[in-house]
Amino acid sequence: MSFLLSLKLEIEKRAFQIPIMTNADDITASAHTHVGTPPPGYHQGGMKHTVHYHGFMSLPSTRNEFVDSPDFEGLGHQWRVSLYPGGRGDSAEGMVNLYLWNKSDKSIDIDFGFSVIDVNGKQVVSHRQTKLFAPIAPGGGVRWKDFKKRSNLLSSLVNGALVIEVQMRLAKPTKSNPPPFIPENPSTCKTIQDSFMDEKYSDILFEVGGDHRKDNAMKVAKTTPVTFPAHRLIVTNCSSILAELCESHTDDTTPIQINNVSPDIFRLLLSYMYGGKIPHDDMKSHVWDIIKAADKYGVINLKLEAEAYVVQTIIFTIENVKEILIYAESKNCALLKEAAMDYVVANKADVIKKLSFTDAPGTLLNDMLTAVVRNETEGAAPAGINENDLSFMRVSELRRKAHEKGLNVDGSREMLIAALKRGIM
Repeated sequence: MSFLLSLKLEIEKRAFQIPIMTNADDITASAHTHVGTPPPGYHQGGMKHTVHYHGFMSLPSTRNEFVDSPDFEGLGHQWRVSLYPGGRGDSAEGMVNLYLWNKSDKSIDIDFGFSVIDVNGKQVVSHRQTKLFAPIAPGGGVRWKDFKKRSNLLSSLVNGALVIEVQMRLAKPTKSNPPPFIPENPSTCKTIQDSFMDEKYSDILFEVGGDHRKDNAMKVAKTTPVTFPAHRLIVTNCSSILAELCESHTDDTTPIQINNVSPDIFRLLLSYMYGGKIPHDDMKSHVWDIIKAADKYGVINLKLEAEAYVVQTIIFTIENVKEILIYAESKNCALLKEAAMDYVVANKADVIKKLSFTDAPGTLLNDMLTAVVRNETEGAAPAGINENDLSFMRVSELRRKAHEKGLNVDGSREMLIAALKRGIM
């Protein structure tokens, strides 16, 4: 900067008694003032928050030891950073782990990143991601498993402190991302609900459990079976598979054997058929078993409800996204597969470097291309494509349209689209 320009700035600063910043990097915070009412989903600015981990070299370097930052505010939410100087149990040797936690009771969809700032104020390590943060209770955090080698970070300390800058901004809203569509439980009726486990008027019995198992690798023991009284009319209208079992079972004096599902999960399944709601604690603890059982016995509405719970609470990572994609493909969980694909596309650079999909089902390719198109257009229909084109609709919208036409809402994207096209024709 020339001497004359420096003198001019100094004169202006003293004359108006306001601070002058000559370097954009000196800006550490910003505020936004809105004139009028912003429209819903208005894309606002971001914020930065710097966390100083003093005495980094003396922090514990054993696995699973962590140091939490104080909670701080950003974008109307409370946040916390957790630093694992020695990593977690599944981390690579010598790698530092970082977590960002949403401590508020509401979800938020943000673009965010971590950077390490050196003594010159420069970013020497940087990671970026887009994430829908659920509240902390169901697991509203994200982890960088192998953020950076601890030995490499030592050269970037500022007076012995590891300086982590957290950058956040609201993610751009997508026009085609409605909340998950879950058809209403058709058995929601007090009369039906009161008939659950009613032995007096039941006309069918299910026996669950009683499988042989090895006990201490020595004895062969038999678990105690549990019997569930039920009503053919209700069960056959709610489960196509149980309907087949009931039809083929002609001996009313003996129960129908149910295998490969625990009595606790079958009770939840049967309760749902009678119009009951799955308690939150049971959904949280048994959601994967519920999906498996509901898929096996064709209780589709329950399967979709459990799948939506997973989508709203799961934390996708590079380590688990491929496994979740393959699982979703195997169970025809189209909504879960769509959410996992969105994560893959949003983190494509890391995915390409760290994952291989050569052994993945070839049917994933079409879903991945669809996710790429949605990501590139950011909610606006690309040129030459009608916004009502079924090929680019979200799974929730496809399911809604299928439900309105009385079609099956289970199945893959391709199955839903094919069914809707047949219905239109």
